[in-house]
Formats: sequence, C-alpha cells, structure tokens
Amino acid sequence: MAKGIPLKLAQDRKAHISNVVYDLSLDIPVQVTDSILGEEKVFFDLTEKTLVALDFNAKPENIKKVIINDKEVDPVVRNEHVILSDDYLKQGANEIQITFIAGDQSLNRHDEYLYTLFVPDRASTCFPIFDQPDLKAKFNLSLTVPSEWQAVANASVAKTSNKGSKTTYDFNTSPLISTYLFSFAAGKMEKITRHVNGREMNMYHRETDTVKVNRNVDAIFDWHSKALSWLEEYTGQPYPFEKFDFVLIPSFQYGGMEHPGAILYKSNSLLLDESPTLRQQMGQGQLIAHETAHMWFGDMVTMKWFNDVWLKEVFANFMASKIVNPGFPDINHDLQFLMSHYPAAYDVDRSQGTHPIQQPLENLKNAGTVYGSIIYHKAPVVMHMLEDAMGEEAFKNGLRQYLKQFAFDNASWDDLIAIMAKDADFDIDEWNRSWVKEAGMPSVYFYMKSKGKKTISKFDVYTRVGAKNNSKGWKQDLSLMVGNEDSLYFTPAPLLTDPKALDMKGKQEPNYVFTNGGGLGYGYFQLGSQTKGWLLANVDSLQDPVLRAAVWIDLYESMLRAQIAPEALMDRCVKSIVKEKEALIVSYITDVIKDIFWKFYTEEKQQKVAGQLEGIALNMAINTSSENLKSTFFQMLTSITTTSHGEAILRSFWSHDTEVEGLTLSESDYTNLAYGLAVREVDGYQQILEEQLERISNPDRKTKFKFVMPALSADSAVRNDFFKKLKDPKNRENEDWVLTALSYLHHPLRAETSVQYITPSLELLKEVQLTGDIFFPQRWLSTTLGGHSSVAAQDEVNMFLYAHHNYPAHLKNKILQSSDMLFRAVDVKRKYAE
Repeated sequence: MAKGIPLKLAQDRKAHISNVVYDLSLDIPVQVTDSILGEEKVFFDLTEKTLVALDFNAKPENIKKVIINDKEVDPVVRNEHVILSDDYLKQGANEIQITFIAGDQSLNRHDEYLYTLFVPDRASTCFPIFDQPDLKAKFNLSLTVPSEWQAVANASVAKTSNKGSKTTYDFNTSPLISTYLFSFAAGKMEKITRHVNGREMNMYHRETDTVKVNRNVDAIFDWHSKALSWLEEYTGQPYPFEKFDFVLIPSFQYGGMEHPGAILYKSNSLLLDESPTLRQQMGQGQLIAHETAHMWFGDMVTMKWFNDVWLKEVFANFMASKIVNPGFPDINHDLQFLMSHYPAAYDVDRSQGTHPIQQPLENLKNAGTVYGSIIYHKAPVVMHMLEDAMGEEAFKNGLRQYLKQFAFDNASWDDLIAIMAKDADFDIDEWNRSWVKEAGMPSVYFYMKSKGKKTISKFDVYTRVGAKNNSKGWKQDLSLMVGNEDSLYFTPAPLLTDPKALDMKGKQEPNYVFTNGGGLGYGYFQLGSQTKGWLLANVDSLQDPVLRAAVWIDLYESMLRAQIAPEALMDRCVKSIVKEKEALIVSYITDVIKDIFWKFYTEEKQQKVAGQLEGIALNMAINTSSENLKSTFFQMLTSITTTSHGEAILRSFWSHDTEVEGLTLSESDYTNLAYGLAVREVDGYQQILEEQLERISNPDRKTKFKFVMPALSADSAVRNDFFKKLKDPKNRENEDWVLTALSYLHHPLRAETSVQYITPSLELLKEVQLTGDIFFPQRWLSTTLGGHSSVAAQDEVNMFLYAHHNYPAHLKNKILQSSDMLFRAVDVKRKYAE
C-alpha cells in the first residue's frame, strides 16, 4: 500500500467499488489555528468481499473513530490510507462511519474565509475518500461556520439553522462528480444575485472597492450567460448541473477552478482596474468561458486518469476562443491565438525537460507535475490542427457524440480519437502518435536541388525532432513564403492532409524560403543565412500581421539557439518598435527587448543601451495614441529602468507628480512601482514602501504587501531571514504572495547575491511539490531561476543535478524546463562575447 494513489490501486478499486456517496459534516471554528472537527459516512457497493483502502493524506492520529457496517474497529492508517478490513466488509452495500480532525493542507484557511482546492488528489488531505477521478460520487455536505460567514458548495442550500454564534448550512445532494471537483468556500463575503436568460447566478466576493465591483459586475454575469448559451447550442447538451455560482478569491492560486456549482476565480482576474486594455477585457471573457466550458469538458465528462488531464484543459481553451472571439471583431484572432499559445509552448518544448502532451502517470501524488505550458499552450495548437484537418462540422459532430456517450462518466483521449477516426480522411493514428504521444518541438527545414538556369529539380520539407529526421511523422499543413529580389509568393505545403500537393519542380530557385509562411505552423523553422538576413532587414514590410509575428518568434528562437547575435536582434527590435502598429506584436517585441537586456547582455552592454531604451519607452508611452500601447511601453519602462534619470521618472509617476494623458494607473500599478523603486534601492525607498502600504485600503492586499516587504530590503540579512522562513511550509501557504516576493528576491539587480538561494530552493522542490498546489512547483522554480543568467547560477543547477542524478524524472524535467533560459543565456553570451 504505497503512499499516494498508485495507478494499480486505483484500477483495482474501480473494478470492485461503485455507487459511492459521502455524507460529510465539518465544523469550522472562528480561530484559524483551531482544528476542524469532522464526521463522515461513506456508502459504496462491493463486487466481492475484499480489503478496501480509503485515501487520507494527513496525520494518522487525526482519525478518531471508525465504524464498519455498525462494528466499531480500531483505526488502521498506513501510508496515507485508512485500511478497511475485509473481516467487516461485505459484498454489496457497505456503510463506513468515521470521526476525524480535518487536514488543513488544501483548506486554504484565512482569518475571515477559507476555500477548498482539491485538484488533483488533495481531497484526501482533508478527509478520508476514494480520491481518484473515475470513482465519481455524490456528496451530502453539512457545514457549520461562524454566523457572520456565508457558505457555498457544489449544490444549493437545502436549509440553514442557527445555534449560538454558529450557522449550519445543509446542502442538497451534489451532482455525480469526481472527488477533485468537490468544493466549498465560506467566509465574510458579499453576495450578488442576478437572473440572466432565466437562470439564477450568484457571485460571492470580498472586494471592498465597490466602484471596481460595479464597473465589472455586468460584464462578469454577461460573459457567463453568453458562455452557457453558446455551449448548450454547440454541444447539443443542456447545462448539466443544478446551479451556477462562482466565488472571487483574493490571491487565488490559479486564474480559476471549475468546480460545478461553485467556480472559484482569482479576484483580480475578473475585477479589472479602470480603463482596462482590450486584451485585459478579452482575457476576462476567455477566463470565464474557459471555466464555463469545463462544465461539459472535465466536469460532466471527466478523464479516467490524470495522464489525460490535458484533454479537459485543451477543450476549455478551445471553446473559450470560439465563445469570446466574436465579441471582439477588432482583434485579429489568428494573431491572438499565435501570440497567446506559441511562445509559451516553445518555452517548455525547446527545453531538455519537455514531455508529450499525454504523459505517463503511475501515482496521483505526482499528478500536479503533468500540468504546464504543454497542456495549456501546445495542446490547443494541436487541437486546432485536428479541427482544420477534419473540418469544423465533422469535428463538432465527433465532440457531440463523445459528450453524449460518456455523459457523467469518464473517458480517455483514446476514446475520443476512436470516435474522430470514423470521419478523418487522413492518417489520424500517425498524427496522434507524433503530436500527442511523443515529446519534442519539431524543427522544420527544406531540401532543395537545382539544375540549369537555376530551376528547382527537387524540393522537400522535412521535420526533425531531437537528432532524428521524422519524414513520416510530425506532419502539419504549412504555407511556404518564397522570394527573390523582385518577387514574393506563397505556396501551400499540405504535408498532413495532401502531401503530394507540394510541387516546386521547375520553378525558379529562390533566394530565401520561410517554411512557416502561413504563420500558424508549430516548431522551429530553420533559417538559411540569406533568409535570416532578409527577414532581419524586412520583417516590418510583411503585410500579414500573423506572418510578421511568426517571423518575430522565429528570429527570437534563432537567437536562443545562438544563430543570431543578441545585438542584431536588439537593433531590429529598437527600429521596429516605433513603427509596429499591432499591439500584440509590440507587446512581444518589448518582451524580447526585456529578455535580451536582462539575460543576454552583460552589465556593460546594459549600461550602453539603458538610456536609449528608457527614452524610447517613455517617449512612446507619452506620444502613442493607443491606450493599450501606452500601457505596454510603460511596463517596458518600469522593467528596464536602471539609470538614475529613469529611476527619477519612475519615482515621479509613483508620487503622482507625472501623469500621461490616456495612461491610467491603478493601485496595482502604483504598488508595482513601489516594489520596483525598492528593489533599485532608490533613496528613501523604505518610506515609499510605508506610504504605499498606507495607500492600500483592502485588507487582503495590505496583508500581501506586508508579506513581500522583507524580500525588497536592501539589507541582505533581512532577505536571508525571509528566505529561511520560506523553508517552513506554513510560510508558503499563500503561493501568490510567495511568488511575488521571490520575483524580487531574485530580481536581476539582486542576482549576484541571490545565487546562494538557488541550491536550497532546489532542495526544497520535493517538499514544495507535496505541499503546494499543482502549478506551484514550476512557478517556484521559474521565479527562482528567472532572474539569473550567470555562469555561477548555471553551476548551482548543474551541481544539484549531478549530485541528484537519480532525482525523480517528473521533477528533474521541471528543473530542466525552468533552467533552459539560464543555460541558453550563458551559451549565447559566451559565443558573442566581445
């Protein structure tokens, strides 16, 4: 009986256990330090009399009493399981009664509120349960809370009763759901109720800025209503659950979590500041549509095992785009898709720690490590590839059949692919093997042979993944951009759906070829020397913004592979940034500038260009007519400022002495300015922090600011003490606060002194993975290593990996992913050193 939930145990339980129901009662005390007492009844049917293990990943002594079919037995808790002896179990219906103290790990308790977050296997950190996705169950929850609190759960409230200073909420029976989707939240919260298109919705929140709430509330309810209506029509299935409530949580770990009937959101992801950009408004809609789509994809039909967790995430992203895009006709949605997914996917896929979209998983305790950019960003690209190859109608019909066949059940990716294969007129199995089941970022290159008069006699496009040519696999439909001095044309290369259609024979030999001429191909598109030079000189002349963006991405990827000097790419960025009109491309170029400045330039080179870059950023923030671009350039200024003149400008913005027409700064902007001035150790930075703390009125944001302040101190002893405190899991419980603090602790300006934290941070990784939520291990690593680009930092990572050569593969991959940019920065700087 190994720790966690091994696949073999899960398969055995699924074969023998069915009809699971949990009756759960919890008493929430006023004091966050007091224990939560719980009582539970577990009902299930057994196919035969056999030993059964419930999962319970908390202190064994928290189990106080166990009754099996009316027989009290001594609690047996071993390796995170409550063992139920077959001496007392029987074939057919069984009833287990357990009295316990709830584990705190995933209850996210605060002084005035708490909320559960049980994905992927964290319900068992709170109470005994069969914590696997394919043992769906119904829950009857009774929650006793302080009377000034409110409570919300998957099901609606059946009744409430008051006793002294406590109120008990008895909820109706939940729908049939997987255990990771069971949820409740309680606390001092405001409730807003709306009836939209005949459906009641409730929004719970803790925001004290009523102006901000009122500014956003209509859009929040409207997007939920639009998403529900669209999904009902597209899927052919009505909304599958009883009610629709959502809770806005301060500093929530994710953007959102799709608990049916009780969606949780990060508060500031939905409550936008004044004058939000078009991208922020679109992001608000996409997040709402994403979580709403999960009601069908993930909640109604759930993966059998977390190796297929990507399946629910890809469809949530996929549907969100379809829902939201029509509401923003002024946005180029192909460009939005490209910039939203490709760079983020490449960040992982180019690294030595990359992995397939569908990953092996032997134990649910490691399920959090399968999450990441491959799931959230590469998978949508692959799914669009499948829809394009099949056609929209055939694709939709396949999804409808999938949802109908597996409603309120579990299904795998292979179940879906079997349905899709019936209508696919290409080799979908080969496509599936390459793009879903194999790891790697394909490199695409071409082979050309010419004869007399420089006409093409042979032309082929190849794909390489790692060291292997994959001419038979990794196929995708492309468009080639082909050019000479006086001509430019595009020719289709449908390598997936009709590979014979690529015919260049007899055409004039070109001077340059860009194999991603359609812009939406996935991979590293290798550039010949002539093509590289032409693109660096002429990228601004390309009329199609999708193609232009794809070229920018490929130029950056070439620099990361030491095929283009950082100085050459920076020069192109500086020239283009004042010309480019597409906000998404401008944002990408500013990100490239920031990366080159902080990671690929020596301190000497930074000093040479800092004044110029600050001037460009300030000038564009003042003079551009686009409010969206004003914000982009202002963020660039706050990032790359290192001169005393630049610091004085930032201080004047923070003190309200300087204002720019059309640039509206929010409380979070002023908070970030205060952080930035402190990490630059400007004169009087401590006073700036104290004053900014006074400016913040919301108690949750004020508490976060206090937490972060020691990480900003100019005193290395204070910073050292802060880092030491992070070794205690209790000081890492609010992950959003920790990550903000770490970003300043490891700021590039502090990199020389923060190298000392790298090895201890890596040594904490196993514990961080066990105690933190699903995204925290990767974010812990990325924030730790993200500010470093030195040989000393590289050595710390190398020495750790050498000393831990048998380190668990799933965690080693996370280290390799997070350190990839560090290693590339060292290599590139070494190659192009003057």
